[in-house]
Amino acid sequence: MPDTRSTHLQNLIARVAQGDRLAFDGLYQATSAQLNAICLSVLRDRREAEEVLEQVYIQIWKTAKGFADSGLSPKAWLFITARDLAIGRLRHGEAPAPPVDTVLTRAPSDPVAAVRHAYLQGLDAAGFAQRTGLSVETARQRLHEGLAGMAAEFDGPDDALAAELALGLTDSKGDAARLSADPAFAQRLRDWQERLAVLMDDLTPVMAPARARQRIRESLGHGVAPLSVDPLEKTPWWRGWGATLVAGLIAAAGLYLWMT
Repeated sequence: MPDTRSTHLQNLIARVAQGDRLAFDGLYQATSAQLNAICLSVLRDRREAEEVLEQVYIQIWKTAKGFADSGLSPKAWLFITARDLAIGRLRHGEAPAPPVDTVLTRAPSDPVAAVRHAYLQGLDAAGFAQRTGLSVETARQRLHEGLAGMAAEFDGPDDALAAELALGLTDSKGDAARLSADPAFAQRLRDWQERLAVLMDDLTPVMAPARARQRIRESLGHGVAPLSVDPLEKTPWWRGWGATLVAGLIAAAGLYLWMT
Protein backbone atom coordinates (compact mmCIF):
# COMPACT_ATOMS: atom_id res chain seq x y z
CA MET A 1 0.00 0.00 0.00
CA PRO A 2 1.61 3.29 -1.07
CA ASP A 3 2.41 5.95 1.52
CA THR A 4 0.12 8.78 0.45
CA ARG A 5 1.84 11.36 2.66
CA SER A 6 5.25 10.48 1.21
CA THR A 7 3.84 10.73 -2.31
CA HIS A 8 2.28 14.09 -1.50
CA LEU A 9 5.57 15.45 -0.12
CA GLN A 10 7.47 14.08 -3.10
CA ASN A 11 5.11 15.85 -5.49
CA LEU A 12 5.43 19.11 -3.58
CA ILE A 13 9.23 18.93 -3.60
CA ALA A 14 9.23 18.18 -7.32
CA ARG A 15 7.08 21.25 -7.95
CA VAL A 16 9.30 23.36 -5.68
CA ALA A 17 12.25 22.26 -7.80
CA GLN A 18 10.44 23.86 -10.74
CA GLY A 19 10.05 27.14 -8.86
CA ASP A 20 6.40 26.64 -7.85
CA ARG A 21 5.76 29.08 -4.99
CA LEU A 22 2.36 27.65 -4.13
CA ALA A 23 3.90 24.19 -3.75
CA PHE A 24 6.61 25.68 -1.54
CA ASP A 25 3.92 27.26 0.61
CA GLY A 26 2.11 23.93 0.82
CA LEU A 27 5.33 22.16 1.77
CA TYR A 28 5.93 24.67 4.55
CA GLN A 29 2.41 24.24 5.87
CA ALA A 30 2.71 20.43 5.81
CA THR A 31 6.15 20.11 7.42
CA SER A 32 7.20 23.25 9.31
CA ALA A 33 5.90 22.11 12.72
CA GLN A 34 7.92 18.89 12.52
CA LEU A 35 11.07 20.59 11.27
CA ASN A 36 10.74 23.27 13.93
CA ALA A 37 10.57 20.51 16.56
CA ILE A 38 13.82 19.07 15.21
CA CYS A 39 15.54 22.46 15.41
CA LEU A 40 14.26 22.90 18.97
CA SER A 41 15.44 19.44 19.99
CA VAL A 42 19.00 20.26 18.93
CA LEU A 43 19.20 23.94 19.93
CA ARG A 44 16.86 24.08 22.98
CA ASP A 45 16.09 27.71 22.27
CA ARG A 46 12.96 28.90 20.47
CA ARG A 47 14.53 31.96 18.90
CA GLU A 48 17.56 30.05 17.65
CA ALA A 49 15.31 27.28 16.32
CA GLU A 50 13.16 29.82 14.51
CA GLU A 51 16.18 31.35 12.79
CA VAL A 52 17.47 27.95 11.71
CA LEU A 53 14.02 26.97 10.46
CA GLU A 54 14.13 29.98 8.14
CA GLN A 55 17.51 28.79 6.82
CA VAL A 56 16.10 25.30 6.36
CA TYR A 57 13.32 26.41 4.02
CA ILE A 58 15.57 28.78 2.13
CA GLN A 59 17.92 25.85 1.53
CA ILE A 60 15.01 23.60 0.54
CA TRP A 61 13.94 26.16 -2.06
CA LYS A 62 17.48 26.39 -3.44
CA THR A 63 18.33 22.66 -3.39
CA ALA A 64 15.02 20.96 -4.21
CA LYS A 65 16.36 20.01 -7.64
CA GLY A 66 18.88 17.75 -5.89
CA PHE A 67 16.26 15.78 -3.97
CA ALA A 68 15.61 13.31 -6.77
CA ASP A 69 19.29 12.32 -6.81
CA SER A 70 19.60 12.03 -3.01
CA GLY A 71 18.13 8.53 -2.89
CA LEU A 72 16.25 9.45 0.29
CA SER A 73 12.57 9.49 1.09
CA PRO A 74 11.01 12.98 1.21
CA LYS A 75 10.65 12.83 4.99
CA ALA A 76 14.24 11.75 5.58
CA TRP A 77 15.57 14.40 3.19
CA LEU A 78 13.63 17.14 4.96
CA PHE A 79 14.43 15.88 8.46
CA ILE A 80 18.15 15.52 7.76
CA THR A 81 18.30 18.98 6.18
CA ALA A 82 16.82 20.52 9.33
CA ARG A 83 18.95 18.48 11.74
CA ASP A 84 22.20 19.17 9.88
CA LEU A 85 21.62 22.93 9.79
CA ALA A 86 20.72 23.01 13.49
CA ILE A 87 23.84 21.00 14.38
CA GLY A 88 25.97 23.25 12.20
CA ARG A 89 24.73 26.35 13.99
CA LEU A 90 25.47 24.79 17.37
CA ARG A 91 28.90 23.38 16.54
CA HIS A 92 30.11 26.51 14.79
CA GLY A 93 29.39 28.57 17.87
CA GLU A 94 26.56 30.52 16.25
CA ALA A 95 24.13 29.39 18.96
CA PRO A 96 24.64 29.10 22.74
CA ALA A 97 25.02 25.65 24.29
CA PRO A 98 21.77 24.28 25.79
CA PRO A 99 21.22 25.34 29.42
CA VAL A 100 22.22 22.95 32.18
CA ASP A 101 18.67 21.96 33.07
CA THR A 102 18.07 20.50 29.61
CA VAL A 103 21.03 18.12 29.49
CA LEU A 104 20.95 14.47 30.46
CA THR A 105 21.81 13.80 34.10
CA ARG A 106 23.03 10.29 33.31
CA ALA A 107 23.53 8.16 30.25
CA PRO A 108 20.69 5.82 29.26
CA SER A 109 21.59 2.27 30.21
CA ASP A 110 19.99 0.94 27.02
CA PRO A 111 22.42 1.54 24.12
CA VAL A 112 19.56 1.98 21.62
CA ALA A 113 18.04 4.66 23.88
CA ALA A 114 21.48 6.31 23.96
CA VAL A 115 21.46 6.48 20.15
CA ARG A 116 18.01 8.05 20.26
CA HIS A 117 19.15 10.75 22.71
CA ALA A 118 22.31 11.47 20.73
CA TYR A 119 20.51 11.62 17.39
CA LEU A 120 17.61 13.80 18.48
CA GLN A 121 19.91 16.23 20.31
CA GLY A 122 22.48 16.32 17.51
CA LEU A 123 25.33 14.95 19.64
CA ASP A 124 28.53 13.29 18.51
CA ALA A 125 30.49 11.03 20.89
CA ALA A 126 32.22 13.98 22.60
CA GLY A 127 28.96 15.85 23.03
CA PHE A 128 27.18 12.80 24.37
CA ALA A 129 30.06 12.21 26.81
CA GLN A 130 29.88 15.81 28.03
CA ARG A 131 26.13 15.62 28.57
CA THR A 132 26.25 12.32 30.43
CA GLY A 133 29.54 12.37 32.33
CA LEU A 134 30.91 9.37 30.46
CA SER A 135 34.36 9.25 28.97
CA VAL A 136 34.47 9.89 25.23
CA GLU A 137 35.60 6.33 24.57
CA THR A 138 32.79 4.87 26.70
CA ALA A 139 30.26 7.15 25.03
CA ARG A 140 31.44 6.10 21.57
CA GLN A 141 31.28 2.41 22.53
CA ARG A 142 27.75 2.73 23.91
CA LEU A 143 26.54 4.50 20.80
CA HIS A 144 28.26 1.92 18.60
CA GLU A 145 26.47 -0.85 20.52
CA GLY A 146 23.18 1.00 20.15
CA LEU A 147 23.58 1.24 16.38
CA ALA A 148 24.37 -2.46 16.22
CA GLY A 149 21.27 -3.16 18.32
CA MET A 150 19.06 -1.20 15.92
CA ALA A 151 20.06 -3.56 13.12
CA ALA A 152 20.21 -6.73 15.28
CA GLU A 153 23.87 -6.79 14.28
CA PHE A 154 26.13 -5.08 11.76
CA ASP A 155 26.48 -6.68 8.36
CA GLY A 156 30.24 -6.27 8.26
CA PRO A 157 32.59 -3.30 8.83
CA ASP A 158 31.11 -1.23 6.00
CA ASP A 159 27.70 -1.39 7.63
CA ALA A 160 29.19 -0.24 10.95
CA LEU A 161 30.99 2.65 9.25
CA ALA A 162 27.84 3.71 7.40
CA ALA A 163 25.89 3.68 10.67
CA GLU A 164 28.49 5.84 12.42
CA LEU A 165 28.55 8.26 9.49
CA ALA A 166 24.77 8.59 9.60
CA LEU A 167 24.82 9.29 13.35
CA GLY A 168 27.78 11.66 13.08
CA LEU A 169 30.32 9.64 15.05
CA THR A 170 32.72 9.68 12.10
CA ASP A 171 33.74 12.65 9.98
CA SER A 172 32.08 12.23 6.58
CA LYS A 173 34.64 14.44 4.81
CA GLY A 174 37.20 11.64 4.73
CA ASP A 175 34.71 9.26 3.12
CA ALA A 176 33.30 11.63 0.48
CA ALA A 177 35.44 10.12 -2.29
CA ARG A 178 34.38 6.60 -1.38
CA LEU A 179 30.70 7.55 -1.38
CA SER A 180 31.10 8.73 -4.97
CA ALA A 181 33.08 5.69 -6.10
CA ASP A 182 31.25 2.95 -4.17
CA PRO A 183 27.49 2.85 -4.88
CA ALA A 184 26.97 -0.08 -2.50
CA PHE A 185 28.51 1.83 0.39
CA ALA A 186 26.52 4.95 -0.51
CA GLN A 187 23.36 2.85 -0.39
CA ARG A 188 24.30 1.53 3.06
CA LEU A 189 24.65 5.10 4.26
CA ARG A 190 21.24 6.04 2.84
CA ASP A 191 19.69 3.00 4.52
CA TRP A 192 21.08 4.13 7.88
CA GLN A 193 20.01 7.71 7.30
CA GLU A 194 16.47 6.46 6.71
CA ARG A 195 16.59 4.22 9.79
CA LEU A 196 17.76 7.03 12.07
CA ALA A 197 15.44 9.64 10.57
CA VAL A 198 12.48 7.57 11.80
CA LEU A 199 13.54 8.52 15.35
CA MET A 200 12.50 12.10 14.64
CA ASP A 201 8.88 10.96 14.40
CA ASP A 202 9.01 10.73 18.21
CA LEU A 203 9.25 14.53 18.49
CA THR A 204 6.04 16.46 19.16
CA PRO A 205 5.45 18.96 16.32
CA VAL A 206 5.81 22.61 17.38
CA MET A 207 4.13 25.27 15.27
CA ALA A 208 6.50 28.04 14.24
CA PRO A 209 5.36 31.68 14.61
CA ALA A 210 3.88 33.32 11.52
CA ARG A 211 6.77 35.80 11.36
CA ALA A 212 9.12 32.94 10.41
CA ARG A 213 7.10 32.24 7.25
CA GLN A 214 7.02 35.92 6.37
CA ARG A 215 10.78 36.30 6.75
CA ILE A 216 11.32 33.26 4.52
CA ARG A 217 9.13 34.89 1.88
CA GLU A 218 11.00 38.15 2.14
CA SER A 219 14.38 36.41 1.89
CA LEU A 220 13.31 34.58 -1.27
CA GLY A 221 11.39 37.48 -2.77
CA HIS A 222 8.07 35.69 -2.36
CA GLY A 223 6.34 38.51 -0.52
CA VAL A 224 4.15 39.43 -3.47
CA ALA A 225 1.17 37.74 -5.16
CA PRO A 226 0.25 34.92 -5.33
CA LEU A 227 1.58 34.47 -1.78
CA SER A 228 0.65 37.84 -0.29
CA VAL A 229 -1.68 36.13 2.20
CA ASP A 230 -0.34 33.49 4.58
CA PRO A 231 -2.54 30.34 4.38
CA LEU A 232 -1.73 29.68 8.03
CA GLU A 233 -3.41 32.95 9.01
CA LYS A 234 -7.15 33.61 9.03
CA THR A 235 -8.46 35.35 5.93
CA PRO A 236 -10.05 38.77 6.69
CA TRP A 237 -13.81 38.76 6.20
CA TRP A 238 -13.56 41.35 3.47
CA ARG A 239 -11.38 39.00 1.42
CA GLY A 240 -13.68 36.03 1.80
CA TRP A 241 -17.44 35.79 2.04
CA GLY A 242 -17.63 39.52 2.83
CA ALA A 243 -16.36 40.43 -0.64
CA THR A 244 -18.98 38.18 -2.23
CA LEU A 245 -21.75 39.76 -0.14
CA VAL A 246 -20.71 43.31 -1.04
CA ALA A 247 -20.50 42.43 -4.73
CA GLY A 248 -23.99 40.93 -4.58
CA LEU A 249 -25.46 44.03 -2.93
CA ILE A 250 -23.90 46.31 -5.53
CA ALA A 251 -25.28 44.16 -8.36
CA ALA A 252 -28.75 44.12 -6.80
CA ALA A 253 -28.73 47.91 -6.34
CA GLY A 254 -27.68 48.39 -9.98
CA LEU A 255 -30.46 46.12 -11.22
CA TYR A 256 -33.03 47.98 -9.10
CA LEU A 257 -31.98 51.38 -10.42
CA TRP A 258 -32.06 50.13 -14.00
CA MET A 259 -35.59 48.78 -13.65
CA THR A 260 -37.00 51.95 -12.01
